[in-house]
Amino acid sequence: MLRGLRVAVVGISLLGAVSACSAGNSEEDAGIQAAEVCGKFAHGSAVESALTKISGAARFSDNGSEPEKALAALRAADGKVEDSEMEGVPNCLLRPPPGGEHLVTISVREAAIVLQANPESEKMYTYYRTGASASSSDRFVSIYFRCRMANPEKNFIINASLERESRVKLPGKEAADKQMIVANAAAKSVAQQLGCKGTNLSKGAPQAISGVYGPR
Repeated sequence: MLRGLRVAVVGISLLGAVSACSAGNSEEDAGIQAAEVCGKFAHGSAVESALTKISGAARFSDNGSEPEKALAALRAADGKVEDSEMEGVPNCLLRPPPGGEHLVTISVREAAIVLQANPESEKMYTYYRTGASASSSDRFVSIYFRCRMANPEKNFIINASLERESRVKLPGKEAADKQMIVANAAAKSVAQQLGCKGTNLSKGAPQAISGVYGPR
């Protein structure tokens, strides 16, 4: 009888260990991998690594993203930008898997003009060679690019922006560079879905050309 009791106790212990292990794995596997979020725009290893670095996370929830609304707004671009359009539409909104504050938000909108670098803005931002104009600070990226569409036929300017929370502390140049890699990949994904031509978006990691962390 004692032998049977010991076997039962061991069995219960093993079951508890397996259950705890399973629960741990389930928690680790929660959410979406960086390469899979928001239409898989970050599927390239360099982009996936950059997104993980700037967010401080490897898995996410992208609930709250509105890619269809973002694309519809851009397809309806008419050359007139109302105040209500200035914030853009969150094409990709990333949170931790359990929920909580946004880690990274990428928005797109139509723009009336391209904001170019100038001596004052170069004191605060680093400018990169991609699109018509692209800048990055420690937490914010803005890329302007031209989109020549065939269906419907039109030619307009798109602004893609990225903003990240400050919970991850990165050296300024690393933050600016990696944010630009992520934003450029997201802009290329939007351009591809719209069928944009003449974007001049960089195929690889955009290179810094002026500003705070530009060449000296």
